[in-house]
Amino acid sequence: MTDENKPRKRRVCLFGLSADPPTGSGGHLGIVAHLASMEMFDQVRILPVYQHMFASKRGKQAPFQSRIQMCQLLFKDIPNVIVSEAERICFEKVSHGLDDKQKESVRVGTADLLTMLINDEPSIEFTFALGADTFIDLVNGKWRRSEEVLKLVEYRIVVFRRLIEDDNASYKEIQQHDEVKECITKLQQSVDSTTPVAITVTRITSATKSEVGVSVSSSAARNTTDEALLREILSEDVLDYIRERKMYAFSDFR
Repeated sequence: MTDENKPRKRRVCLFGLSADPPTGSGGHLGIVAHLASMEMFDQVRILPVYQHMFASKRGKQAPFQSRIQMCQLLFKDIPNVIVSEAERICFEKVSHGLDDKQKESVRVGTADLLTMLINDEPSIEFTFALGADTFIDLVNGKWRRSEEVLKLVEYRIVVFRRLIEDDNASYKEIQQHDEVKECITKLQQSVDSTTPVAITVTRITSATKSEVGVSVSSSAARNTTDEALLREILSEDVLDYIRERKMYAFSDFR
């Protein structure tokens, strides 16, 4: 069978996030809706973080299953989007046979996750979705096993640039655009001429600040019980989930 006659691999976009909590249309929901609207993917797969890379920061996030459930509520109406527990599965595979004390030192990174996904689903072509700043860090080697991550995903990355809303927005957007362009050139020059570097840069224009100027961020959502503000940051379903379970600022133990 010639390459032309081979069935096309399914194309899956991977989007990782802490989801602590996942934010609404000005944040995670807007990003995922944009990715799902791109005709290049058959599926967008949401990957909530299971364990923080650094042991000192573990245990400070909301429980993994709570973050999974919030993501399911947030993305339920977007076609071809699924929420995956792949990070938990990967951690359990890597730490199999270890006792609880030994598990504390286990660090499961993006390269481990990608290796598992590629081995488990060889008929799928995976693409990574990253914010511009995160992409710049990856290309500049600031990730653990950065080069391996790039090779595993075969240089298929969607870089999303968010709307910058502050007094220096124009300067920052130009600077970010230039840095992303430099990183793409750097990647192209680092591989041989037969290796495609498939970087897609896309712009997401949903507002990143609430009407009162507060950043649409997970940290802002964790630190307030102001429901008017929370409705600007979160979806109604996620807000109800947090309030009913007395999470974050609603906790009795805060």
